[in-house]
Amino acid sequence: MNWGKQILISLIIITLATFSLYSLFHSIKSPNNASNAVKQDIEPWIVETIPSGGPIFSVLEKQGLPLKEIALLSFRFGDYIDVTTIQPGDTLKIMLSEDKQRISKMMFVQEPTLRHHFTVAGDSLVYNLEALPVTKQNRIIEGNLQGTLDATLLAMGLSSRDKQQINNGLEGEINFQRDARNGDKFTVFVEERIFEGKILPGRKIFYVQYSGERTGSHELFRFEDKEENSVLNGLYNLQGKSNSSSGVGFPLSVIHVVSKFGKRIDPFFGRWANHQGVDYRARMGTPVYAVANGTVTAAAYSGGWGNEVRIKHPSGLNSQYAHLLSISVRNGQTVKKGQIIGRVGSTGRSTGAHLHFGLIQGKSFINPANLKMVGAEKLNDAQMAEFKAQQERIRVAMQSLQNPAQLASTGK
Repeated sequence: MNWGKQILISLIIITLATFSLYSLFHSIKSPNNASNAVKQDIEPWIVETIPSGGPIFSVLEKQGLPLKEIALLSFRFGDYIDVTTIQPGDTLKIMLSEDKQRISKMMFVQEPTLRHHFTVAGDSLVYNLEALPVTKQNRIIEGNLQGTLDATLLAMGLSSRDKQQINNGLEGEINFQRDARNGDKFTVFVEERIFEGKILPGRKIFYVQYSGERTGSHELFRFEDKEENSVLNGLYNLQGKSNSSSGVGFPLSVIHVVSKFGKRIDPFFGRWANHQGVDYRARMGTPVYAVANGTVTAAAYSGGWGNEVRIKHPSGLNSQYAHLLSISVRNGQTVKKGQIIGRVGSTGRSTGAHLHFGLIQGKSFINPANLKMVGAEKLNDAQMAEFKAQQERIRVAMQSLQNPAQLASTGK
């Protein structure tokens, strides 16, 4: 009986000791676990995905920030990133200040090879670009027309943007509705960027050739200016003529959109308003061009628009150029497409040097993005000399893919 009591007491002591050791061990580990949990809870980055049709304004507004703060940062954001390149699915990471009333850092991820880093410094942004390495490859795509050119190109894996470039290039050369026939042949030479085994959006189209019994044979080559965003970059025929010559010109020689047409948060008043044009980034003093022939109907300082020029065109549309540093035309003057009508400035209600370009139909502003704009109807003599050299380099690159052994024997 005594032995039984001793065994029972021993078991109770062992159980209590085990429980005490477990509790002690658990209490030692808990602070670390709790700390890790806290660290996870206060992770500083807020991650947002750009929705379809959703401007960056609406994404930032979800964070409960002051609207004026959102407006100013969005405009500065556009100084570094052409807002027309923002696509649904792109990622925006935000780090807020301690009081949650300001943004301290942002990271915008595109493609996903481009990572744009921003640090907020007062009303300005400190910018750094992180570009992950990609592999570039040239490829020749050959096919035969089946139905429409649009449908044929899409069926071969080209994107809507790719096929539109090809269509725009060929439209002045070929009457597809009248002359195109099933079986017509085409060749497209492109540069593709590869990342993690996938082709990234935005192929660069260097060459297009189309031939048919009724259409004849036509070739287009890409011309590239020194500026990456030059309006001259695109497809031209052998004579250096753009086949999109029916379009109006651009108001600047290099295009980078800071703020699009439509609903946005006004950077001055901090409230939602309709932006009645497109804002283009440009340095102070950059030449501004008339987008089409017309007659100047206004050339003076105009309140919030600052120094402003308006031109009435034969089509009935009126174009507007605002916040100019200086004006180079007078009221009633006839101007030609491509003529300098002023210089980029920051006059009137402006947050910095840029061009506000508006388009007026009747009494209403309409979206300038609906205009079909072209950089040049024909390359000038200096550009043609460079274009000829670029054509030769393109032909050599194509030959290296089609017959590398023959190219090696020529020593090119």
